[in-house]
Amino acid sequence: TYLYHFYDIQPTNKQTINPIERMSNNSSSSSSSLDSAIIYSAISASILGTSLLAAQSDYLSRKFLSPLKLYARRRQEQIYKIDKAISESIQRIRYHVNEGNYIDSNIEKSVVDLVIDKDEILTLVKDIIASSISSSSRRSTTSDISSSSSTTSPPLIVGISKDLSMVKEQYYIHLAFPYPSTAQEKNNDGSSSTVQHYNRRVQVPLLTFCQTLSQEFESVLTSNAMCFIADASSSLSSHVFTTLLQKCETSLQIPTVQEPAWMTIVAMLLRRKEISHMDGEKILYSLCRMESLKLQYEQRIGSKHKTVVFVLPGQGCTQMLLPVLQKLFPCERHVFAYDGCVDSVKRGLWMLSSLNKKNRRNVGVGNLPLVYSAMPRNISATVPLMTMMKKLPQLPDLLAKLSRDVSSIVEAWISSVDALIVLKEKEKENMYTPFVCRMEFLLKGESGNIGDEERGRLALCNVLQYITGSRSRALDDATLDAAQSVLMDLRKEWRDEMAACKELSQDTRTEIEDCVFSHKMILIGDKTLPDTVIPKIEWSLKAAKKLTSCACCFPGEDGDEDGSQAGDEDNVEDEFAMSTVKSTTSSNARNGYVDGKSKFAFDPSVFTGMK
Repeated sequence: TYLYHFYDIQPTNKQTINPIERMSNNSSSSSSSLDSAIIYSAISASILGTSLLAAQSDYLSRKFLSPLKLYARRRQEQIYKIDKAISESIQRIRYHVNEGNYIDSNIEKSVVDLVIDKDEILTLVKDIIASSISSSSRRSTTSDISSSSSTTSPPLIVGISKDLSMVKEQYYIHLAFPYPSTAQEKNNDGSSSTVQHYNRRVQVPLLTFCQTLSQEFESVLTSNAMCFIADASSSLSSHVFTTLLQKCETSLQIPTVQEPAWMTIVAMLLRRKEISHMDGEKILYSLCRMESLKLQYEQRIGSKHKTVVFVLPGQGCTQMLLPVLQKLFPCERHVFAYDGCVDSVKRGLWMLSSLNKKNRRNVGVGNLPLVYSAMPRNISATVPLMTMMKKLPQLPDLLAKLSRDVSSIVEAWISSVDALIVLKEKEKENMYTPFVCRMEFLLKGESGNIGDEERGRLALCNVLQYITGSRSRALDDATLDAAQSVLMDLRKEWRDEMAACKELSQDTRTEIEDCVFSHKMILIGDKTLPDTVIPKIEWSLKAAKKLTSCACCFPGEDGDEDGSQAGDEDNVEDEFAMSTVKSTTSSNARNGYVDGKSKFAFDPSVFTGMK
């Protein structure tokens, strides 16, 4: 895990250079373990000659490697990509904190305060909380720390890493504290922007800090709500909601924590079992609360909606992060936004092909730059953090038919949708009732179809009502008009993007279908995922009606109009209703899903847009 060794990836000179160009030529910043890997690869190549070079080709690997070996080889490449992206993200944040300069690693480390004493950590935590929480918001059972004269501002999370000069198995969190006041600087266009300068750098043991922070936050009352947005659309939803909230921040006053890199690091540590599940929960809980506190301190949270939106870092991390966040914040708002698998693959491939290899940027959908602290979408949207092989043993055989990038995006999408389905199966226990948002409802407007246009406006209004928590009190017309204007621009961008996406061949579509349907519980395309919110004035988080049909009929053909009710809303249109197949050959049929084991349960061509 050399990429987590914080100072080992720092350049040894003081030359100021572009951080992305620096990562493109990373030979001087590689750790000794990477150097060893390069040397080992060079020696191996000289011995194996052309046979090793041939094995590097994914096409030839698909020809000559077994599906399991090919899957294992691809997994190694995927994990390396995530590790490298985390390293690049840390570099960007350090570049920002150092105000656009790279500083010699020894000099940088000499100005960092190492806080390891428990009493000092407790003082640090109390200072952080005291900067934004008044004594009136604290319970009487706790000591009042708000009277402290501390001017400590909530810190920026720079990264999480090991320190080779300390305990080798210990992870540290690196924090940068800004000056209490911020400066206003003029932009080239004459406008002004807030610039933060950092006056203190701290390195503190991760678990001790987060455990202490978690304990202190448990005694802090807050009126701020959180909304977590999970993605299954190759970051289309991440881009749409982030852009929408940022451009409407004046009217909505809902700030976003945009796909933070530190969340991906925590997910990786959980995946590698380098931290326990319980410790992972404390880390996520405390750092999410601290991010919310930071935005409160910056006075970016409006008094009307009092909401902070966390956009999770891509569909590749959803399976690991979403269940934990739902457990930690069951009463907060959750949005699960998705698109079809085929369209997600097309978008992911377009995003990868759009990267300029000579100037690798932190890009998202539309090739727009992300904030410096965000995980790059070309990785988070296309690389699965978790493998689905244990749950779907036949998946390696099916993915072997697809190219490397396509198979990676397909597995990332399946893993994200699987997280939703698993949580929905036990929603009575975990209280997971998200706003399940089909992105096509939002974006398929202005098509000349009056129904699509009206549906788009309703979909926008519905999801904003949920995010803002204002369903019982209508959003004002000015806010909705501003949001509608931004959405129209996003629709145009989406249409241009879809036109630029390379069409997939019929064979590739069929192979993607086979991978998706191997899950047995996913039915996607022209149909919807369980409890997708249908755009309506009186919308519901639960599907109002689920149709039923026998296994020998086309789904929904003989649905029981008086079937079981999941709410008190009007009937859902048949076009978008989810069908349940009652199979006499399988006892595993569940309401809201189609059991793929049932013969004649569905015609696959209906659900992929294939004609």
